Amino acid sequence: MGPFFKIFLFFIFTLAACGQAQAKLYVVTTTTDLRALVSEIGQEFVTVDSIAKGTQDPHYIEAKPSFMTKVNRADLLISIGLDLEIGWLPNIIQGARNPKVLKGQKGYLEVGPLVEPLEVPTGKISRAQGDVHPDGNPHVTLDPIRVGQIALFIAERLGQLDLEHQEIFIKNAKIMQTRLQDKVKIWQATIDQSGVKKIVTYHKTLSYFLNRFNLENSAILEPKPGIPPTSGHIIEIIQQIKEQKIPLILVENYFDPTVTEKIKNRVPTVRSATVMVAVDGGPNVSTLDALFEHLVDTINGR
Repeated sequence: MGPFFKIFLFFIFTLAACGQAQAKLYVVTTTTDLRALVSEIGQEFVTVDSIAKGTQDPHYIEAKPSFMTKVNRADLLISIGLDLEIGWLPNIIQGARNPKVLKGQKGYLEVGPLVEPLEVPTGKISRAQGDVHPDGNPHVTLDPIRVGQIALFIAERLGQLDLEHQEIFIKNAKIMQTRLQDKVKIWQATIDQSGVKKIVTYHKTLSYFLNRFNLENSAILEPKPGIPPTSGHIIEIIQQIKEQKIPLILVENYFDPTVTEKIKNRVPTVRSATVMVAVDGGPNVSTLDALFEHLVDTINGR
């Protein structure tokens, strides 16, 4: 075998390797929850990055040039929608200059509107009402059943972009959906045993989780969405906790939990906890299953 033939073979193998690398879909998601979904569904056939971290409030993300670079290279951009990312994602998409991920293209997928949003406001909406989402609450990935539905939508879109592995994506999504459906029954039984029926939260982040498990979100520490708690509102919350005997306050991990100290001083029987509300929001919560387990365990006092 001559030296030129060896070089030729090396060149051919290199091209083949590059072709395989290019065949792997590159997906960018807005949140870590969506990243976890894509990772499980796509497995070795995708590379996936998220823009927001699990410790960040996804409403308020800086549109950094590094994010634009990621989206510029993306085959698929997946967002929640429902105005969750309205303050930053349009700027990232504009700066990315990637026609594949523009709205209406196969490379862009909004999952929130596809899974029957809760808390869709009626009547006239104004800024005086706070940060109201006109199309409904965007925190859809905190419901295990909706997560299963979203998994199928993502699998379908991945399959459109990678026909060769379409059946694998659908199979992985269905496995995930079935697993979560089975676990919901176990989690519901655990929550029922806790005796907790009513919960106070800081923001309406947990609406989908609480709705799924038949828990009442009796009060919100924010007087209006996006407005920090005021002394007057906290006094009203304290009175409500006493009257309704609400046993638990959950503060989402990216909000200040010190507001609960005033409440606990006035109502020593109430329990409060800071909870992670996204994948990678804290230690040992690297999957959606682990995130749901964390929330169930916290409600159960573990």
